[in-house]
Amino acid sequence: MNKDFNEKFLIDLINEPGPSGYEDGVQKIWQKEVKKYCNNISKDVHGNITATMNPKEEFSLMIVGHADEIGLVVSYIDSDGFIYFNSIGGVDPSILGSQRARILTKNGIIEGVFGQKSLHQEETSGRKFPKYHEVFIDIGSKNKAETQKHIMIGDPIIFGNNYKSLMNDLACARCFDNRIGIFIVAEVLKKLSAKKFGTKVYFVSSVQEETGVWGAGNAAYNLNPTMAIAIDVMPSTDYPGISKTQFGETSLGNGPVFRRGVRTNKKIADKMISVAQSKKYPFQIDMDNGKFGTDSDPISVIKSGIPVGGLEIATRYLHSSEEVLSLKDLETSINFLSDLILDIDKDKNFLN
Repeated sequence: MNKDFNEKFLIDLINEPGPSGYEDGVQKIWQKEVKKYCNNISKDVHGNITATMNPKEEFSLMIVGHADEIGLVVSYIDSDGFIYFNSIGGVDPSILGSQRARILTKNGIIEGVFGQKSLHQEETSGRKFPKYHEVFIDIGSKNKAETQKHIMIGDPIIFGNNYKSLMNDLACARCFDNRIGIFIVAEVLKKLSAKKFGTKVYFVSSVQEETGVWGAGNAAYNLNPTMAIAIDVMPSTDYPGISKTQFGETSLGNGPVFRRGVRTNKKIADKMISVAQSKKYPFQIDMDNGKFGTDSDPISVIKSGIPVGGLEIATRYLHSSEEVLSLKDLETSINFLSDLILDIDKDKNFLN
C-alpha cells in the first residue's frame, strides 16, 4: 500500500505515552506537526489544542479527535516495594498479567512488570479474574523506601505495545483509541491547507475523553461551532466470538463507519452518506441509540446544542494491549473528510 499520509507522524503519535490527564507529550507532537501548515493555534487551560483555518468566516465546522489513552495510576506502595494502582479509563485488570508496565515519573519512564500468582501456585479450582487490588507492579526494588525514590502516588502508568505493521495493510498498537482520531484531524488540515474555501474550520485535539468524555465539550463551548464531527474508533465485529445480531456488522478495510440514529444530526449523517456515495468512498453505517460514548456526546449538549456527526474507524480488541485496524480505512477517512468539508463549504444551507 502506497500510503497517502505521513506514517512517521502516526507512529510518533502512537508511541508517545499519553493517558488521560497526561497528554502533554502527545499534544506537543501534534502541535509541532500541525504548525507546519497552520499558524493559528491555541490551547486552553485543560490542554485541548485547536488549529483554526479561515478564522474570519461565520459558518464554522469543528472536527475533533481525542489525544488521551487508557492507563493506570499509582495508588499504593507496599512495604516490599511492590506498586498497586487504579484505572484511568476502562481497563480490564485480567489482561495485565505477564505484561510490562511503563510508569511515567517526573524523572522519566520507570519500567516494571505486572505481577500475578504463577499458574504453579494456583489452587486446584483454577485461576479467577483478578481485581485491581490483586494485581501489582514489580520494578525490582528491595523495599518501599527504594521504590519511593523513583515513584510517587499519582504517577500514571501505561501498558501494551508500540506501533507495528501487520499483513494486508493492517497495523497494531496499544492506543489507536484514539490517536488515529487526532492523526486524521491533522492530515485533513494538511490537505485543506492547499485549498481555497470559505468555511471556518476548527481542527481540535481534545483531552480526557477516556475519563468522562468531557474535554471536547469545553473546547466546543469556547469555539461554539455551527456544526461538528467527532472522530474515534469503534469495536469491529469481524473476529471470532462476536455476535452480529447483538453488535451489528463492521469490518476492517471496508471504510469509515458513519453514525445514524438518535443523537446524530440527521442532516449531517445524510450529507456524509451523500458525499461518500458521490465520490465512491467505501463506508459502513452503525446505529446511534442516544449515546455515542465519544466526544460527540458533550459537544451535542453544549449551550443550545451543537449539531454533530460521528465518523469512526472499525478496530479490533479495543482497550487491550494490541488494538488492530486497517491503514486503508485511515487513508479513506482522510480523503473523505477533506472532500466532505469542501462540499459543505459549497452547501452551507444544508442544515436549514
